[in-house]
Amino acid sequence: MFSRNSKLIIAFAFHACSVGLVFSQTGENTNTHHNYDFVKLIQNSAELISTANDQKSFSEEDRTFLKEINYFLRNYIKVILSDLLSQTDSSKCVRDLEFVFENLKSGIWAMKMLDSYGKPESGVLIGNVKWLGEYNECLDIQAPPKPYENVGHFQGKYCTLQIPLKFGNMSLPLSMGVCLPNSCNPSGPINGLLQNINITGYFPTYNESIDSFLNDTTLTCQNTSPRELTTGAIFIICVISIFAFLSLIGSLITAYEYYLKRNTKREPTCGANASDKLSINSELEKLSRRGSNDVLVIQTAQENILPDWIENCKPFFNCFCVFTNGEKILNTSSTEGQLPSLHGIRFLSMSWVILCHGYAFGFSAIRNTAETINFIDNWTFQIILNGFYSVDSFFVLSGFLVAYLFFQQAAKTDGKIPWLYFYIHRYVRLTPVYMMVMAFYTTLMGYLGSGPIWVLKDTDPNCQANWWWNLLYINNFQSASDQCMGWAWYLANDMQFYVISPLFLVTLFRWPKIGYSIMALFLGISFVSNFVLTYEYNLFTGLGNIIEQADNIVDFMPRWTDFFNKLYIKPYTRMSPYLVGIILAYYLFRRKQNNSGKLNLITLTIGWIAASAMTLSCVFGLYHHKQTIIEASFYNALNRTCFACGLAWVMFVCIIGQGDIVNRILSWKVWIPLSRLTFCAYLVHPIVEFTYYYSVKRLFEFSHITVVMFYIGFLVISYAAALVTSLLFESPVIRLERLIRNQFMPRNVL
Repeated sequence: MFSRNSKLIIAFAFHACSVGLVFSQTGENTNTHHNYDFVKLIQNSAELISTANDQKSFSEEDRTFLKEINYFLRNYIKVILSDLLSQTDSSKCVRDLEFVFENLKSGIWAMKMLDSYGKPESGVLIGNVKWLGEYNECLDIQAPPKPYENVGHFQGKYCTLQIPLKFGNMSLPLSMGVCLPNSCNPSGPINGLLQNINITGYFPTYNESIDSFLNDTTLTCQNTSPRELTTGAIFIICVISIFAFLSLIGSLITAYEYYLKRNTKREPTCGANASDKLSINSELEKLSRRGSNDVLVIQTAQENILPDWIENCKPFFNCFCVFTNGEKILNTSSTEGQLPSLHGIRFLSMSWVILCHGYAFGFSAIRNTAETINFIDNWTFQIILNGFYSVDSFFVLSGFLVAYLFFQQAAKTDGKIPWLYFYIHRYVRLTPVYMMVMAFYTTLMGYLGSGPIWVLKDTDPNCQANWWWNLLYINNFQSASDQCMGWAWYLANDMQFYVISPLFLVTLFRWPKIGYSIMALFLGISFVSNFVLTYEYNLFTGLGNIIEQADNIVDFMPRWTDFFNKLYIKPYTRMSPYLVGIILAYYLFRRKQNNSGKLNLITLTIGWIAASAMTLSCVFGLYHHKQTIIEASFYNALNRTCFACGLAWVMFVCIIGQGDIVNRILSWKVWIPLSRLTFCAYLVHPIVEFTYYYSVKRLFEFSHITVVMFYIGFLVISYAAALVTSLLFESPVIRLERLIRNQFMPRNVL
């Protein structure tokens, strides 16, 4: 039985090896870097859905052709290999391959090499068309040298053979892992390869298309040489090490002080009774009553427990203290004036983003693509397909908080605001940690994983060339394919909204009628921009109808690219939720000034019905509804504003204390520290998800249970990484900025 299995393995190996070498059109691809491109990510998902639709329509003719392919490969592998060897018999690669075949019976390494090949698996009809093989087994191959010949002494090289099968009513993008000697750099035409094979005898149904099928086959190999750190990677490691070292110093100083003070407090109790303690205290009281400076000397001696130079630098080092910063982050106590319900909205919105990205990234590593339609084509999945609204939640929160804090401060200072600090504080608050994560992503992320579908090889070229777009927060005016850290388009929009926010804030505070007019003007600009762009470029309404849209994949690709680049990431189309947040803050400000009472039951009921209707219609209203271009234009012009109004109602009733159970859920104290970590979680979570999905050595079976389990892991790891990021970079910079501000600026600064 082992002999028969061995022959089967060898047959598959011959097939993969010969086909991989002969049909290749591309050689090693060691310098390609595939960065985060959300447009491409969705396009790949749409292609999978289109392929799944094709696989559902298998005809009897298609099944016959699959049988013919299997029969052909079983019977003509040796002929293909012989034809190849006769054309390239001077190549060391071919001699190494012959050496593999010579050692199949005597060398376990040769059997392992062939065993590592990807082989046709079950489930082809449900989309299992990626046969990855054994990645690590291939790389671990170390062939011994052949005595007195320049043969052998090679390492396994993992390659991916891509065979785009197109016939009849079906399209199958087959791919399989092949393990070649690292002496092979396969490339070259295949013309005349099959001249010795009777194709007609084995492909009576599709013999006219088999040549094109073979000619489109490509082979991509991974680099087997040791991966060395680039100069940029080494520099970023040094910068991170400096921050870590400062955190260590600050934490040690705090721990040392705590230890000494704790021991100092315990010293009087050692070997002393209660009367001893009283006598000591009474002596101190006597000295104090006499006005003596002895008490001050004693206290100073107890306080100055560190050398003077460390004492002078202690405020600086304390900014990096993990204990102090961690205590501030994890503190769940609420103070007067806080809005605890916003913590829950912020965390749950971030959780929604991570969940949606978990589904989107996961499409690269699933084996049952044909079955994905059964999961996607369900009204509940609209929560994922329309997850874009989670970003609008952040715009509403951002606009609200900026305005809420401004109106509070303006009321105390009669509108006198230090505008220079208004902008500097915001930039310093966001940029350092943002740049550190971007630097890590640019230079070090490629070293986080490896595998058959790992696509990060070196420094991200987009970030090398375009990092300054992110630094200036204008990267949302780039196309998606040129962006560095493609998910950072949100930060650019948010900063741009912040820059122009005084135009609304000042006018609303000083000249309300002018403020109302400006708000209405910009809401109108947002409406017109969305409507005109949708109508002019024939854009769709997002991914709510991706099943229908993917039917015409050729039309879907450019429309989705235009939707993202022209509509989705531009400030003039995304402004309305931010403005809704400002309007809510201003209304609460005026309500507080007027001492307005609570809402009556009728108003509350109408408000909840209206808010629920708007938000649910936005999320679920497009399910299986194909819009005309006019309908799509109106929908894109209004949907984000309507969703923002629904969320604003929830925030409003919670803030005024009439949110009942909703307010209790959103104000749960557990959300407070998680909310503080949301910004860092937003920055790092795509790195976590991307690293996992593209490092898998096995494809996984797609189901909601599987993805949700992954999501829980991503959520925990992302927030753990966010905590580390905040402790090392975000919190120290915030406290340093505060330390400098306290030294050089008056206390009444905003």
